[in-house]
Amino acid sequence: MVWDILKWKCAVLYLVTLSVFGKSLPIDTQTANSIITTETAFTNAIELTVKTPEEVLEENVQATLVQRSNFTKSFNITRNTLLRNIRPGQQVRQYVVSITFDDEEFHGRAVIDVVVTDATRGENLVFHFDDVEIDSVQTGVFTIASAVDADFDLDDGILEIEPAQDATSYIVIVEYTGELSNTGRGLYIGEGHDLSYIGMNLHPTNARRVFPCMDDPTEAATVSFTFIDVDYNNIITNSILDDSNTVAGENQFRTLLGPVHTWGMIAHNFINLNIPTTNVLLVGRPGVSNQDAQSSLAINAYFAYFNAWTDMEFFDIVMNQETRLHFLALPDVDREWNTLSTIGIWEPYILMENVASVKQRKTVLVKVAEALARQWFGYVIHPQNWRHEWVVSGFARYSAYEAVRSFQSSATGADVTLLDMNTLFVTDVIQEGLLQDAYTSAPPLLAEEDLFDEDAIRNYIFSVQRWKAPALMHMMRLILGEDDDHDPIQVAARALLTGRALETVSSQNFIDAMSSGLLVAGSDFIDDFEEFLEPWIGESGYPLLHVGLRQGGVLVTQERFSFGPRPHINFPIPITYTTSVNPDFSDDNIRPIVVTDATVAFNMVLDEEDWVLFNIQGQGYYRVNYDGDLWERIIEALEDEELREEIHPLNRATLVDDALNLARAGKLDYDIAFRVVLSMEHETEYAVWKAFVRNMDFLRKRLLALIANDDDDEFDPDIYLRMVRRTIGALEDELGFSPDPLVTEPAMASLTRGLVMDHACRANYDPCIAAAEDWFYDPNNDDIVNPNIPYEIRPAVYCTIVREGDEDVIEALTNRLDLEASQYERVVILEALACSQDEDYISGLLMETITEDKYLTEERVKIFKAVAESSYQNAELAVRFISRRAAEIREWYGGDEKLEEIIFHLADNMADADLSTDFEIFVNSQNNNLEDSQLMADRALLLVKENRLWDDNLLEYVYEWIDENDAPTLAVSLALVGITFIITLFNH
Repeated sequence: MVWDILKWKCAVLYLVTLSVFGKSLPIDTQTANSIITTETAFTNAIELTVKTPEEVLEENVQATLVQRSNFTKSFNITRNTLLRNIRPGQQVRQYVVSITFDDEEFHGRAVIDVVVTDATRGENLVFHFDDVEIDSVQTGVFTIASAVDADFDLDDGILEIEPAQDATSYIVIVEYTGELSNTGRGLYIGEGHDLSYIGMNLHPTNARRVFPCMDDPTEAATVSFTFIDVDYNNIITNSILDDSNTVAGENQFRTLLGPVHTWGMIAHNFINLNIPTTNVLLVGRPGVSNQDAQSSLAINAYFAYFNAWTDMEFFDIVMNQETRLHFLALPDVDREWNTLSTIGIWEPYILMENVASVKQRKTVLVKVAEALARQWFGYVIHPQNWRHEWVVSGFARYSAYEAVRSFQSSATGADVTLLDMNTLFVTDVIQEGLLQDAYTSAPPLLAEEDLFDEDAIRNYIFSVQRWKAPALMHMMRLILGEDDDHDPIQVAARALLTGRALETVSSQNFIDAMSSGLLVAGSDFIDDFEEFLEPWIGESGYPLLHVGLRQGGVLVTQERFSFGPRPHINFPIPITYTTSVNPDFSDDNIRPIVVTDATVAFNMVLDEEDWVLFNIQGQGYYRVNYDGDLWERIIEALEDEELREEIHPLNRATLVDDALNLARAGKLDYDIAFRVVLSMEHETEYAVWKAFVRNMDFLRKRLLALIANDDDDEFDPDIYLRMVRRTIGALEDELGFSPDPLVTEPAMASLTRGLVMDHACRANYDPCIAAAEDWFYDPNNDDIVNPNIPYEIRPAVYCTIVREGDEDVIEALTNRLDLEASQYERVVILEALACSQDEDYISGLLMETITEDKYLTEERVKIFKAVAESSYQNAELAVRFISRRAAEIREWYGGDEKLEEIIFHLADNMADADLSTDFEIFVNSQNNNLEDSQLMADRALLLVKENRLWDDNLLEYVYEWIDENDAPTLAVSLALVGITFIITLFNH
């Protein structure tokens, strides 16, 4: 057999130049009159002055120079020493962009104030510019009036202009035409539910699809937009509308200073759904009434929280900012927005019914908090180069979870409907980061060189840093914070928001801010913060502690953890532990007793049956392995129903997570890992089951792939099912698959049921399938879907019945699709339809995603991912589909980012040698149409190859262990099926 595989108020920024900066460069060279505004932070007094274009331009140029001299000395030093991404020696001081809309096209006119150094004055001007056709280019010296036609060349996204004059200061005028895409990036038309809108999302590098620009976070400039012939009732942007502009059909917005990727706009006919707090609006399409209550409460709480946490009042961030903050529920695209005052969130991530699933509520509460956090961390401060994005996104996600934690806390702790955010941070951030960071292809937090190319920027932004950065910040808080009231991460965030407001931040800035915080905290653990941080951000991966018994205690050593070979490096690790002699898993004990990168001996008295556990509540960003004797003691405690309860659920989850990943990496025998897993027959806690499902799913897919290719009936088709039967006992007894709608149960219990039921049904667990069958059809009408299926188990019920049923089931669910008022529930149905095992149906469903208008953009992504996830056979269809249709997928699914998202998801489901080979052929094919997504696909291929090595080395052993260590549980399982059948008869 072959086994393959400010309170910053912008005082520094706007001290003396506000009167000039309220006005942009003139756009129409035929119009002599220009309006200059004079404002302070607290008045709207306007002084009107008529000036010639040359006078206005000269004042703008001089104001820019004054503005920059007051901005901070360090800003200019940074800009002059950083390697330019597009042309060394060139700087843009101002962009004035006019966009005229014409059906599905837009016509642009960009007036750009450019300066170059004396040393480079003879060189051509260079800008990023992509996906447009240029109508004309003119250049002038200092004034628009001097502009004349200039030679230019646009090639592969680079616009090169040969100025007609030789100078160091230019005015560049570019007129061009572009198409409004449907991808959610740049300028695009969004559509859904018979309603359209125009969006402009320039993050992270999409400004180059709207106007010629430097398009680098370091390149801050004053920017203003005018939008002409907009056929929508409302237009919102970062800044306020310039009331002095009275030209019919034109909407001119005041200038703001910053990098171009932080500008945004949405023109729409949505309606106001709610006003969560003063001057904060929640906007959505008509027809989604009664879905805004929970998110409105959250927005209200978060808005107050972030104003206090950052010590920077939102509406005082910058002069000329829009006077209201808008949350818009977008029907079709899921994108991050870093734009001030304008937040677009995909509708299922912000709107939910009052009886929505806990899973959706968890998603909504986090997504909304993260989106609001990016107003400060993403707009107010932004990365010096994209390689420093981890600082900004780390702050955003860390503070977002802190906001949700505050919102989901009660004074008494008695409200069971609240989410346990400590548990969710450990499971969704720390443990997910540890998993992704274990691959040798995972990049470090701080890239070795500055990132300028779009594919390299995406490769970094959409990587492990999204989890690792906030996880490390959380760990730093535990190291440096004296107590819950002192948060050094918050201290550092405030320092950066104040000291570098509307400026870039780098890793060194973060180190400086944290070092300043250390002086306040009086750290006992870190003498040199830069030295402490260097291996954590400069290297990929993380440490593995090894705990061994010695006379008088234990000896702790470390190595670098990875699924593949990596050179050794020592990390400074915060150590926490407790023992069975006096177990202490309290919040007081999650702070370290020592931070060390060396071998350490801990003196303790342990009898023969006593255990010791390190990394209390799994708060540290590392894994722990134990020697054989200690594992035996831990497993004995886990197997005892009463002793098990002495171990904190998060440590039980960490034991499962560490054991299975250690075994996967070949650092622990699966015999020990599976004995830890099988002790879950006593388990009902969400954290432990989340660790189980995340890691056992890796095995389930590969064991089922083994069965799918078993033409000789050599393997037991129920091999993985045996593990489910042996672990699900307590959960099935205490929670079951049929929640009582009349009982208010804990939110975390509902979340656990939904998670485990979906996994058990996918593993063909008969009692789960029987329960799904009992729930699916309306008891009063066998032709329609039961509308009273509890929301938390709908994904499991729908998917199971589609997989087990026929075309009647698909018809019933398709009919239900048209009745759903909630777009989230619509997505649940679409994902369930992807569970069908009818090859013709799945092939047709995939083809519909690139040929039919019946699905919204993000829904297409969800369908593809659900197909790849649902079975070995469907994963095979998915890889064939993308191999032939990558270009169409890019167009219909939302561009390069979404193509890359599904490529990585597909890579995670290449569960055997055949699928891995198909994926490799696709990625390496010269005709794969991946274009700029090739880099990300290559990284995904490394992931596939790393998983395939596991198949070659350990799959056979895993199969044989389960086969040889099975318990006689079949009779019990059959008995449960019988009981379920009796209950079904009784209910009918």
